[in-house]
Amino acid sequence: MKHHLLACSAAFILAPWLSQASAQEVPKTDFDYDALIEELPIESDAYGPPLTFDMYSGGVINFYGQLNPAYQGFNDGEETTSNLVDNGNWNSRVGFTIVEPADGITLRARFETGLGLRSSALVSQDYTPDAIDWQPRSLRWFEVAGEGSLGTVSLGQGSMASDGTAGLDDSATFVAGATDSSDGFGSFRFRDSDGKLTNVTVGQVNSNFNGARRFRARYDTPVVEGVMLSTSLGKNVLVEEDNTTYYDAAIRWTGTVGDFAIRAAAGYQWLDNPDTPDTRRLAGSMTVVHEPTGLNLAVSAGEQVGGASYVWGRLGWRNQVFDLGPTALSVDYYYGQDFLSEGARTENYGIYAVQTFDALSVDLYGGVRKFTYSAKLGTDYQDAYGILTGMRFFF
Repeated sequence: MKHHLLACSAAFILAPWLSQASAQEVPKTDFDYDALIEELPIESDAYGPPLTFDMYSGGVINFYGQLNPAYQGFNDGEETTSNLVDNGNWNSRVGFTIVEPADGITLRARFETGLGLRSSALVSQDYTPDAIDWQPRSLRWFEVAGEGSLGTVSLGQGSMASDGTAGLDDSATFVAGATDSSDGFGSFRFRDSDGKLTNVTVGQVNSNFNGARRFRARYDTPVVEGVMLSTSLGKNVLVEEDNTTYYDAAIRWTGTVGDFAIRAAAGYQWLDNPDTPDTRRLAGSMTVVHEPTGLNLAVSAGEQVGGASYVWGRLGWRNQVFDLGPTALSVDYYYGQDFLSEGARTENYGIYAVQTFDALSVDLYGGVRKFTYSAKLGTDYQDAYGILTGMRFFF
């Protein structure tokens, strides 16, 4: 099946001859590849999509990408580990999308890959990955999709239905600090009260139970009154050791109430692994923006059924303070229970800032976060602090 889809994608991509677009009309659609801003094709407010081409068939192809180098610092209570990294919250990548109208339906194709640069999610006190190490798991998207009056069917590597449902955030500070911070500092280990490194990592005790990208079949209903339902079935074909079959379903709503723009989503996942007990997860989020002032609020909550759970909130403000581009500020708080052991408690909170330079297609950003973890019995863990600051160039 995988080879058949890749062959179809190649034929779809190479068939049309291309001509550069001066002004093109992208076919209208209600289909949203993702709810999270991190997954959407990246554009500059100043230039629009600069690498967009019309095809003689009537379709449109858009190339996009970004570089997101960052400085990462992590203090575990005893020592500080510093590195130059690729920001795992929103990693460096390149890709393209194709939109092609055909007999009352819209055909789509998307390919995207990370560049394999040293990820902030993989660095720890005793391990620094190679500066460049591209692996097949760096592939993010290779899919084809068809949209019609009855909805959208997608086949190939891409977002499961529940991907993005737990992380809605319109603060525009996601690049500086995500919901659970595991992509920014996930591999760092806590120290105990004696100063020894433990085997407990930030990523193990912080999660928002969000969906993932998998090789999947996905169906999305048409959007009715702002509501879209989705379901998918997938496998992790990029990791041989993963025998799990992934099932999920999601609901999304977008709308306005007076001066408030609102997005909400919820997802349910069922992970069927023949080697371990099944895992079920439920998570959702909502983001509200007061459009006249730019004040915004994001909240998220979720649980692994019979296991850990969390709540998270972020208060932000985004506005055009300077002519050069929008300024975004936010603070957030995360609280988790029962990660790794019953009665355990996770807390972290942070402050973040992002300044966009529209004319340069650049974001400058920085974020600082404090991490705490405590178990009901046994080891006492020291507090830790992380800083992530960098520059994102996008095209």
